[in-house]
Amino acid sequence: MNWVPDFYTKQSLWAGTLEGDVEESHRQTAAQIEELAGSGTKRILELGAGGGQVAAAMADLGHDVVAVELVPLRLQKAALLAQTQRNGALTFIAGDFYEVDLDGRFDVVCYWDGFGIGADADQRRLLRRIASEWLTAEGCALIDVATPWYPAAVAGRGWAVGEAEREYGFDGDGCRWLDRWWPKGKPEEAVEQSTRCYSPADLRLLLESTGLTLQHVKPGGVMDWSAGKWLPAVPIGRAMSYVAKLGRT
Repeated sequence: MNWVPDFYTKQSLWAGTLEGDVEESHRQTAAQIEELAGSGTKRILELGAGGGQVAAAMADLGHDVVAVELVPLRLQKAALLAQTQRNGALTFIAGDFYEVDLDGRFDVVCYWDGFGIGADADQRRLLRRIASEWLTAEGCALIDVATPWYPAAVAGRGWAVGEAEREYGFDGDGCRWLDRWWPKGKPEEAVEQSTRCYSPADLRLLLESTGLTLQHVKPGGVMDWSAGKWLPAVPIGRAMSYVAKLGRT
């Protein structure tokens, strides 16, 4: 997974996704906590915080949020959000969440838009850390999981994003979503993300012996390319991803 820091640094710079404060899309993601984890103030761990906007949105809801981010550029931008007064505490920690040491346990562990990096063994290693080290006995993990059918359907589709061009691919043998980015007119400088995709049935198999079970599946949305619009909620068989609610066994 040596490609991870370089990919996310360049993607963030080219797309301009680190700029700005919390937007409505970030607040919608944060709102899923009350929907899936229940009401009340919670201690939340976010893995892979990116630019920190979702963590800030969770803190704005009054939660005590600890967010871990590996990429220095992203962490630098995220730290600026922690300087604004929030309804709840907001702390960003630099580190690799496979190795980072954290104090205490959390009512909710979140991982948005990133699960699937590495091999199945890497996902299991992370899931075991969530169950054994971070999650309270009654807590839950909310993990955004990519489906295999969406990237298989859109492989080869490309478009411009900010200062970059982007193209989707799909590795059918490895069941991996490939997301290739390069500066406009410079495909030789491309970087690529590779994400393992899991159907809910695949995820249940992955969870065996991790200390976690799948409690609920909430389908996400899908891009309607013919109409040029985002459909925020569709059946699981069409969805680009879903939020898996996991609990300790």
